[in-house]
Amino acid sequence: MTLPFSAERPREYAPIPPPIRRRRDVAVALPPGPRTLPGGLTARFLRDTPAFLLDLHRTYGDVASFWLNGQLFYAFFSPEGVVDVTVKKQHSFINGVGFERMAKVLGTGLLTSEEPIHLRHRRMMQPPFHHHQLAEYAATMQRITRDHVAGWRAGDEVRANDELMRLTFQIVAQLLFGTEIDRYAEGVQHHMGVAIDRIERTMLPGLDRFDRSRVPYFAKFKESSDYLATVADDIIVRRVAAAEKGEPLGDDLLGLLLAARDADDGSALSHDEVRDETLTLILSGHETTANVLTWAMCHLRDRDDVWSALATEADEYLPDGESPDLRRVISAPTAHAAMNEAMRLAPPVWVAPRRALEEVEIAGVTVPRGAHVLVSQYASHRSERFFQHPDAFMPERWANDFESTLPRGAYFPFGAGTRKCLGDQFALLESHIILMEFARTLRPRPTASGLPKAEPRATYRPAGGVPATIVAAS
Repeated sequence: MTLPFSAERPREYAPIPPPIRRRRDVAVALPPGPRTLPGGLTARFLRDTPAFLLDLHRTYGDVASFWLNGQLFYAFFSPEGVVDVTVKKQHSFINGVGFERMAKVLGTGLLTSEEPIHLRHRRMMQPPFHHHQLAEYAATMQRITRDHVAGWRAGDEVRANDELMRLTFQIVAQLLFGTEIDRYAEGVQHHMGVAIDRIERTMLPGLDRFDRSRVPYFAKFKESSDYLATVADDIIVRRVAAAEKGEPLGDDLLGLLLAARDADDGSALSHDEVRDETLTLILSGHETTANVLTWAMCHLRDRDDVWSALATEADEYLPDGESPDLRRVISAPTAHAAMNEAMRLAPPVWVAPRRALEEVEIAGVTVPRGAHVLVSQYASHRSERFFQHPDAFMPERWANDFESTLPRGAYFPFGAGTRKCLGDQFALLESHIILMEFARTLRPRPTASGLPKAEPRATYRPAGGVPATIVAAS
C-alpha cells in the first residue's frame, strides 16, 4: 500500500511538459491580459481567485493571457473555448496544478487521474451510478435526511454549512461504507476539511517545495492526507477479510467497487485504486453538495415563494409511504431551478486547470506546449451574453427549458467531456430530496440577510459556517 501523499506520478501518465517562463520562448502572439511587476499579479490571484478570473473575463473578453509565479497562463471563458478545452481537444491537455495537489489526497481517483488510468476507472465505476442503482439510493437519502431534521427544533441556532456537511457526510458514508465508518466520522470530516484547504492554498507552481516542511501549517497537509488514506485502508482491509471468510462484499458503493471488473481483461481495481476512489467519492459526494446547498439556503433566505413551491413539490414527488422515484425527483421543476441557479452562481468546482501537452488551437487561439490553461465555471456562468442580470439569483430563469437554449459550454457545473462528474445525477437526486424535505419540515435560515464571504478552496465554499436559525415550514 502506497499512501497518496507520498506516491510517485504513475508511469502510465504522459510526461509533464516544462512550463513557459519567458515571453521570448513563446513563438505565437499572446492574447491580451494584465501585465504587472513580478509578484503583483500572483498576489491578486491568491487574494481572491474567483474575482481575479471574473475581472479577466469582463476586462479582456473570451480569452486572456497572464503570468503567475513566472509561468504562462491562458484563461478561456467563451462556450467555444470551454468545449475545445474540455471536450473537443481534451486529449491535448493533462490536469493542471490544482489537480496535482488534489492527487496528494485522492491519488489516482477519477477526479485526479490521467489517461489511460482515468478511462479504465471511469468504465469500471459506471455501474454504481446507473439509474437502477441510484433509485435504490434515494430511499436511504430520504431516510437519513428525515432523521437529521428530526434532531432540530424550531428556534435552534446552528451553522448551516456545518449541518449540511454532517448531513451529506452521513448520506455518502452510509451509501459508501454502511456503518463501518461511524467511528471515524468526526475525524474524516475534520481531516477532509484540512486537506481541501491546503490543496487550494498550495496550488501555485513552486509551492510543492514545502510538502516536506516541518512548518506546522504545511505538515498538517500530509498528516490529514495520511489519516484519510489510513482510515479508508482499514475499512477496505476489514471488508476484504470478511469476504474471504464467506461474507458478501455488500451492496454499498464499496462492495460494488471491490466487485467491479474491467470489461476488457476482467481485472479488478487494486487495493490502492479502491481506496483512492472511495476518498474521491467522499469529497465529491459530501463537500461539494453541502457547499452548494448552503449557498442555496443563503440565496433562498427570503424567498418564501420558492419554499412554498418546494413544499408542494415535496408532497407530489416525495409522497409519504412511497419510495422516491428517481426520474420524478430529479425532474421536480422548482428544486431543479433552485439548484441550477445555485450551481450557476456558486459552482462547487469553480475552476478547472489544465496544462497543454502539445501546441493546440483553442477557440482560434494558439496555445503553446507547456502553457497552463484555465476554464472557470464561476466566471463563465456570469456571462451577460447568456444570463440576464448575471449576478442576481433568479431560479425562475430556468423555466420553459431555458437550459436547452444555452450553447454548449455556457453552463457546465459538473464539467464536461470524459471528465464530467460521474456522480452528477447522484448529486442532483440528493440535493433535490434535501431541499424538498427541508421545505415541508424544518430548515436552517441564515441569520444574515447578505451572502457570506466566499472561501474558494478546492471547492467553492462559504466562510464561517453560516450562522442560521432553524425555522418551520409555513
